[in-house]
Amino acid sequence: MRKEEVEKRKEEDKRERLEKIKLEKVKKEERKRLEEEDRKKKEEEELKKQMAEQQAQMKRLLEEEVKIPQVFDGTSSKVSRYVEDCRRYTERKIKEKTEKDKICWIVSYVQGDQIDKWKERIVDEMFEDKWKVER
Repeated sequence: MRKEEVEKRKEEDKRERLEKIKLEKVKKEERKRLEEEDRKKKEEEELKKQMAEQQAQMKRLLEEEVKIPQVFDGTSSKVSRYVEDCRRYTERKIKEKTEKDKICWIVSYVQGDQIDKWKERIVDEMFEDKWKVER
């Protein structure tokens, strides 16, 4: 009988060890799942924060006062700034106008001895319909 008891005890110990191993495995998987959930929540919160910051920045930009561009005198170093100022202004302040109206408005801020002849030629060509411009 003693031998049977020893064998029985060995079997019980073996089952207990297996149960313990299974339980540890389940706990480990649960920890991983919870860690993954936490990581996803943090990512989601960070994305929400970034979106809120971007929306606030967009709102500030839209509410920002758009100034009329300064008169452009043809100086090559000022071209990029003038073009950007005109683009920003036309997009926000006169977007409902036709392309031809916008061009006339933009050209009206081009002034100076070096550029007047070019401006005159551009306006003449535009009104003679040499350009394919929406009216």
